[in-house]
Amino acid sequence: MLSDGNITLRRPRSSDAAEVAAGCQDPLIQQYTQVPVPYGIDDARVFIHSKVTDSGWWAEPTWFITDGADQWLGTVSLRPDGAGSAEIGYMVQAGHRGRGLATAAVRLVCTWALRQWGLEVITWRAVVGNDASAAVAKSVGFRIITPVLRLGIAGRDGRQDAWFADLTHSDLQRANSRRAGEWSAGLTARESQVLAAMADGSSNRAIASRLGISENTVKNHVRSILEKLQARSRTEAVAKGWNERLLEQP
Repeated sequence: MLSDGNITLRRPRSSDAAEVAAGCQDPLIQQYTQVPVPYGIDDARVFIHSKVTDSGWWAEPTWFITDGADQWLGTVSLRPDGAGSAEIGYMVQAGHRGRGLATAAVRLVCTWALRQWGLEVITWRAVVGNDASAAVAKSVGFRIITPVLRLGIAGRDGRQDAWFADLTHSDLQRANSRRAGEWSAGLTARESQVLAAMADGSSNRAIASRLGISENTVKNHVRSILEKLQARSRTEAVAKGWNERLLEQP
């Protein structure tokens, strides 16, 4: 299980089959992935069953993207080659796109795979024209390699031209540093102090006393921090602060 405080990635469960089957009716998922068409509940059950055992899961590590409701929002998987590399694939169901779920999930998986699982490189391929998938890859730090791979991916109607990218640990570090710098520059010095106090679990009143400012001013700073970090709660803001290295590790 992987989490950034906002989303959680967990292993598939048998109870997810109905949601997966419904989500895979989406035309874009059918266009850009290799799911069977038509896709029914039995297809979902076969897919999930292949991931239930430890041996099945490790053959192709697969996470379901979930939020607080613990429902299936999408999938991220790695297809290892057994020699230090794996290809990543991901999708998000139609009703939850535009929330940054894919980017956050892919970043979590790549961080785990490169730092803890010991992969040397992660690769990505997508049909030319799948701009949403490419945007996620670029945001995480993948290096898009040109020119286009002619007939580089197998599609449902035959081979198609493909974009290809790769990601190493240093690529991931640079992307994270770049993001931290962008976000850090967006926080004022006082907002950074307030964020650090939030991480300690301090109340607005305690923060006001510590910094010598009014409680109402603290509330305004907290509101600004949530907006700049695109966080929905103090807890999520602190989690993003740790994740983006805006806070010093204890």
